[in-house]
Amino acid sequence: MKDSFHIQWHVTNSCNLRCKHCYQEDFSKAGDLDWSGLRRISDNILAAIHAWNKTACIHLTGGEPLLKPETFLLLDELNRESDVSDLGIITNGLLLNDAVIERLSPISKLKTIKVSLDGPSAEIHDSIRSQGSFEKVMRNLFLIKKQERFDIILMFTAMKRNFKSLLSALDLCQDTGVDGLIIERFIPWGRGREIMGEVLDQGQWKEMIEGLFDYFSIGTEIHRGFSYQAFQVRLDRGEMDLAGAPCVIGLDGLCVMPEGSVFPCRRFPVAIGNLLEDSLKTIWEKSEILERVRRKENLKGRCGRCPLKDCRGCRSLALCLTGDYLEEDPHCWHPLE
Repeated sequence: MKDSFHIQWHVTNSCNLRCKHCYQEDFSKAGDLDWSGLRRISDNILAAIHAWNKTACIHLTGGEPLLKPETFLLLDELNRESDVSDLGIITNGLLLNDAVIERLSPISKLKTIKVSLDGPSAEIHDSIRSQGSFEKVMRNLFLIKKQERFDIILMFTAMKRNFKSLLSALDLCQDTGVDGLIIERFIPWGRGREIMGEVLDQGQWKEMIEGLFDYFSIGTEIHRGFSYQAFQVRLDRGEMDLAGAPCVIGLDGLCVMPEGSVFPCRRFPVAIGNLLEDSLKTIWEKSEILERVRRKENLKGRCGRCPLKDCRGCRSLALCLTGDYLEEDPHCWHPLE
């Protein structure tokens, strides 16, 4: 089986929400590409995937991807490509309805719909996103589930106002019968800069992980949590399984922005090229930033001295909170002694 290369493609900045923790500042369509531009990006990505003898796992997002009519056409085109193995959509969930779901259903490689949900109640979720959004999202989740066609993965961004509700969010996942929950940290870019105080501190990140491991009765394995920058819970017929995700910058994927710029990841907003001008293969193989973060010996502070060979901390968090992507992960509590 071929290895996968993961692309998170932000096809538009346009959005019907103005979430408090959003990493965007521009919500216009100014950077949006027309169909010709989207095809150029797609061709560039697929050329690299083919040259590497890999397959592409591509998730379209925004902004809100369902606001862009070309999203459906792009999914149709990518679905026909032999080098594409999996497709997905990341959405705020508000525009999902029977007509949209019916339009998406025939796209065979579109297996996953990821929906943002930042709390197990309207009180918490709506305080971050918008009044009434929790109720709409919950209603639309049942529309998707009714089709029995897609995996439904919820996306939870942990911050001070909601991290203590994470375990209740897991209970909600079981109650609604979704297929999983992805847990990521709030990293304040864009509008998020206005609520810097909502960033978890080291103790709160540790508390959240300890609570998560206890929930899964694996508290004795808390040492495994040191190297994870995010977590995914999978549900299958009522059974739940927890998996951790290390920082993957420079390893098996990257982020493409609406105008074609390439970021190491969306929470690392430093352009390392543009797919309208540069080949993805060249960007991936020649980027100085990617080369630096791939080598653990380049890391500073605690991360540079850490004995965990496969852990590089969170480079995005380091960049955002210290201004230096090679600095130590501000949240790590690994005892170096």
